[in-house]
Amino acid sequence: MLTNGRWPDRTALVVYGTETGNAQDVAEEAARSLERLYFVTDVACLEKVSTTDLSSYTLCLFVVSTTGQGDFPTNARQFWTSLLKKKLQSDFLSDVEYALVGLGDSSYPKFNWAARKLDKRLKQLGAHEIIEACEADEQGDEGTDGNFLSWLQAFRSAVLTAYPLKDGQQPISDNVPLPGKWKLRITDIADGAGEQPEEASDYLSQQTERAGQVRRIPTSSFRVTLSRNDRVTPISHWQDVRFLSFTTKEQIYYAPGDALAILPKNSPGDVDSLIVQMDWTACADLPLTLVPSRPSRAMSSRISTPTAWPSKCRDMTLRDLLTSYLDITAIPRRSFFTKIANYTQDTSHKDRLLEFTSAEYLDEYYDYATRPRRSIIEVLQEFDSVKVPWEEAVNVFPPLRQRQFSIASGGALRRGPDGGTTFELLVAVVKYRTVIRKIREGVCTRYLAALPVGTSIDVDLRTEGRFSSRSELQPRCHLLIGAGTGIAPLRSLIYEKRSVAAEDRETILIFGARSATSDFFFGEEWSAINASSTRSKELHVITAFSRDQKDKIYVQDRLRENAKIILDALCNKKATVVVCGSSGPMPKAVREALVDVLASSGSEAGQAHVPATREEAEIYLANMEKQKRYLQETW
Repeated sequence: MLTNGRWPDRTALVVYGTETGNAQDVAEEAARSLERLYFVTDVACLEKVSTTDLSSYTLCLFVVSTTGQGDFPTNARQFWTSLLKKKLQSDFLSDVEYALVGLGDSSYPKFNWAARKLDKRLKQLGAHEIIEACEADEQGDEGTDGNFLSWLQAFRSAVLTAYPLKDGQQPISDNVPLPGKWKLRITDIADGAGEQPEEASDYLSQQTERAGQVRRIPTSSFRVTLSRNDRVTPISHWQDVRFLSFTTKEQIYYAPGDALAILPKNSPGDVDSLIVQMDWTACADLPLTLVPSRPSRAMSSRISTPTAWPSKCRDMTLRDLLTSYLDITAIPRRSFFTKIANYTQDTSHKDRLLEFTSAEYLDEYYDYATRPRRSIIEVLQEFDSVKVPWEEAVNVFPPLRQRQFSIASGGALRRGPDGGTTFELLVAVVKYRTVIRKIREGVCTRYLAALPVGTSIDVDLRTEGRFSSRSELQPRCHLLIGAGTGIAPLRSLIYEKRSVAAEDRETILIFGARSATSDFFFGEEWSAINASSTRSKELHVITAFSRDQKDKIYVQDRLRENAKIILDALCNKKATVVVCGSSGPMPKAVREALVDVLASSGSEAGQAHVPATREEAEIYLANMEKQKRYLQETW
């Protein structure tokens, strides 16, 4: 913004690359920290930023998550590609001062790979870092917050050293609330028939882009119709797992590892509950307009001007926002407690809410919100003195985001009726009881489970998790390791491989679940594949049902038990390994088992090309990762 007709002396561009929203939340917290040091900040996703924008700011801060096999998030790939242009000179970014935060998951082999690549490239182009990069780990005891909050304090100190405040000037206190930029107001029918001001239109578009969806369906979205919604676990089983099939008349190619991104809706009951709790009943169904709350604009109109919000927005109501755009059942982030603390007159409530935002009380925040998975609605019910003005709803509540589900179909299964395309999903309905004895349900899986056959919805195809292309299907041997619904992308790969691979194809599938009678997903299909194959055993299936015997057996145990088969596949047949399932202990346990197999079996075999020690086994697996022969897709 302009100050007395001039650009401000202290400006910051805070950019993020994200899939789930974590990087954006971190970026916005860092931006607020800079605003308290009198920086005028622009916050934007990387796809809205050009490399030439960077030098226009005093300081640039990058917050980047790593996805898939060490990849950049979708909304960061265009920017990353632009940085790789050969024509860029080594001093191209010599005027840029920057800091970097990487968000990763150490259960993946390529931990924080995207952030590390970005850091290296920025330095190659002459940019100067003012502080060593932060590498936050989702698997840490305090999640990403533990690393980030300690780094943020050091970052503030580095900024103040590099850009001192004026004499007598002090940072804006954390106790002073920073004003929001936008407000809702009731649409005046005489006021342009409810048309949004340009800035408000930009902001609403940005909010929905944060959620992964806009009202006007983008070119990447397409409409599908639900043709099947079957429960595939017994009613007596503790978990409801659904097999869903969507079809479209369009011909759309997808590969194993791709996912469908689906935007859910909040339940009417939850929406009604929040409206009553916040005393919004009188205005819940009135058409709203979004207007700037202060007369300022971002420095770069292009950065702050995403795809325009369509004219249909003039009919938007608060109930519409709460149903389709704002996430009211999410586990609240720390920033949420900071915001709602401004809207209570109860000092004990205010003090307690602010405690949850402090790095000093991070454990208390996790004990209260994250570990019991307490929802935003429940927090507001407990802190019932909080009354968020409806005008501030878009500033307080996070956007509702798309959820991604790995596609389970491939090869011949991809072909839909009438020449269209079929997408099959295997979805575990999230429903469980927490430590506070309350039942939790996943907003998207609940939405999908209740979706009637024949319903049409808009979806996006996400390819960032892709672990196979047609060229990568040529290896004659694959070792596939999956647990639970992690079998979905492996099934896609099995059928895709059947459609393109040579006759000598071979696949070893190690599948883990609780019981053969309750969650042996697609078990009958594996027998049918072998029965129809020209080879004696095209698909070798090894199962690990943990609850079917006294001692629990997991996929890593089966790897060790079948060491000779695994060793032959890895070292002689040069198999490609794909690991799918939930993140956490499983991927690490699998990798450790493979090291054990390579080391112990190698020493017995005495073959030159087989690792003989644990150190050699670790090196062998590391080389497989570099060659893309060891792939992981976990969530």
